[in-house]
Amino acid sequence: MSNWRDDASEEVQDDLDRLAEVTIAAARNFLDRNGDFIPFPMAIKADGELALIGLEQPETPSPPDPREVIDGIVGLFRERRNSIRALAIGADVEIPAEAMDAIEVHLEHRDGPGMTVLVPY
Repeated sequence: MSNWRDDASEEVQDDLDRLAEVTIAAARNFLDRNGDFIPFPMAIKADGELALIGLEQPETPSPPDPREVIDGIVGLFRERRNSIRALAIGADVEIPAEAMDAIEVHLEHRDGPGMTVLVPY
């Protein structure tokens, strides 16, 4: 079985590792403060700068549909794909087969793979 790192450049590996790390840390912070969170983005701009976009959770009268939020984030970043090198979306998910909750981080890089990381909690 091959590993995604076998075919990814060092830049792609570093970008995805960095995005996963900050996204998981932000999600854990939201869980510690609120017990849950709305899906949120993080990105690495074309120049390599980390954009900590999702550090604030919006105040809403009722929780939005997570799928709609994720679709909106994806649509926004598709429009801005020339200025974004890599994107992460953090989400609070349930894994019914395992009867547990998890932080889900979906990662995509313009020069490499897309993947999803699950961190049970």
